[in-house]
This record gives sequence, structure tokens and C-alpha cells, in this order.
Amino acid sequence: MSEKVSTHLPIFDDPTDDDESSCSPKVYVSNEEKMLLDTMRQLRDRAVELRSRLKETDSDDERSRIEDELAELRAQRSDLAIRREQAYKRKMIMLGHLPPDEEVRLF
Repeated sequence: MSEKVSTHLPIFDDPTDDDESSCSPKVYVSNEEKMLLDTMRQLRDRAVELRSRLKETDSDDERSRIEDELAELRAQRSDLAIRREQAYKRKMIMLGHLPPDEEVRLF
């Protein structure tokens, strides 16, 4: 029998804990990461819309414009992915899970 492994992070609630700690067990994404992920989602939604328009268009000019915009969205997403990784590292350093890194600026 195979045991099903959960891929979700556990949430531990301790109702007797009155201490409001800075590291809430319910918060896994920093505000910076959330902002970056939200922007990445918006870019993805725009790309989906553009790809569907690309399938429907017959005009070469329109096709070229859409492909240029898609290339720009890919470049923006790539930049955001790098920034998200940096934000994650900063969060882990601030939480003490990673040693300070000279490449990552905390402030």
C-alpha cells in the first residue's frame, strides 16, 4: 500500500498561544513575494489573452504586434522570477533559515 504524501505546507494553530509572533504559521509568502506573484499572474493572464487573439487574427501586422508584446511579457516575467527568488532568499535569511548572503541586500 502506498502512502499519500501531502505537498501542502502544514498549518499549526495553537489556541493557547497568546504571543503574536512575527512569524505567523499561517503566512508562508512575504508581502514582497505576494506582490511579485500577483504581477506574474497578471502577466500570465495577459499572455493567455494575447495567445488566443493570435490564433484568431489573420493580419500580419496584428500578428507581429501581438508576438512583440508576448516577447515583452516573457522578458518581464523572467525579471520578476529572478526578483521573486531574491525576495525568497531575503525572507529565509531574515527568518534565520539561511546564513547571511553577501549577494542579497536585506534593506
